[in-house]
Amino acid sequence: EDLGYSHDRMLFYSTGDVSEEVFDVLLYILLGEDGAVGAGLQSQLHGAHVSGDHDAKRSMHERYYHRTMTRLIEHVDEFLASLDELERIANYGAQEATGRYPRLPLILRHNEFVRRIFLKVRARQAPLV
Repeated sequence: EDLGYSHDRMLFYSTGDVSEEVFDVLLYILLGEDGAVGAGLQSQLHGAHVSGDHDAKRSMHERYYHRTMTRLIEHVDEFLASLDELERIANYGAQEATGRYPRLPLILRHNEFVRRIFLKVRARQAPLV
């Protein structure tokens, strides 16, 4: 939000690639967790972003690369665990649930599609950590 990105630009691609916006937001969040020093760095990142200073942004991304990638993989793993839990719950009473919620099979297929994307992201990005 502070960087001006809309949610529809937070993308994980079917190739396992991740949009630049996701990395910008992750870095911005990480910097904010570092207290007063981080707030100053957040301000620097924000300034570089709004002014189009790609070199300054790239420099910050390089400096915090490992932390950003670690956070990305943590997010992917947490999301995959959530999908697993949702699938477990849905399958527990699948017969009854499908009758009550006719769109449940569609939701489960969508969740499986998302799972495949996240697994590709993890496979592509995790070795970089």
